[in-house]
Amino acid sequence: MGNVWAADSFANLSDKQRLQRLERLISSDVLLQQTQSIQSLREEISSLRENVEQQEYELQSMKKRQRSLYLDMDRRINNAEAGSRNTVTFAAPVPPPNTKSVSGVAPVVASGDVDGQEVYSKAFALLKEGQYKQSIVAFEKFKASYPNSKYADNAQYWLGEASYVSRDYKKALVEFQQLVAQYPDSSKISGARLKVGYVYFELKNWSAARDALQQVVTLYPGTTVAKKANERLQRMKREGR
Repeated sequence: MGNVWAADSFANLSDKQRLQRLERLISSDVLLQQTQSIQSLREEISSLRENVEQQEYELQSMKKRQRSLYLDMDRRINNAEAGSRNTVTFAAPVPPPNTKSVSGVAPVVASGDVDGQEVYSKAFALLKEGQYKQSIVAFEKFKASYPNSKYADNAQYWLGEASYVSRDYKKALVEFQQLVAQYPDSSKISGARLKVGYVYFELKNWSAARDALQQVVTLYPGTTVAKKANERLQRMKREGR
């Protein structure tokens, strides 16, 4: 009876009213799809112990995909992982005030900010805005100024990511491998290992890519990074790599 009444009610509506009702229904479906997509994304980020920092990076990356030629980048990791908040044990000495960093920029330590949070945040903001070259310089400056910062491993990861997006694969490989070597307890390790495999893929070093990706599958079974590593391995297999 209710369905008959609803049908009659709809039939009595004007064309404009029908159109408005259909638009509301369509909007509801779109909103539901967006809600489900966001929930799925949150669950994935949680499984990788990612935090707000990574979510912001991913959202910014998604907004830039249509403007970027680099569609193969996996921006959903680690995409993507949360920023580590554990104190880094890497005990490199702080460079003297007149010593210049690798980028040629003299490190500047903010008074009272032992971890360089403000400097790190500015470098990360440049990355989110897609200013990759500028962010590389900023992260290198940060690392030179705050080698013992709790954000040091994050900065190292984003150095690799920025180089990766810029298609400077050789530099990206060095940065990701440095993260693995210097920060073995970092939450970014799994993502860095995955990106090492991706970088070797871009460099067409198929055997090294296969070994690196297989290592991710073995070390992190059941995780998103393992799934993505396996997807790339399957792609290589299909393409005869």
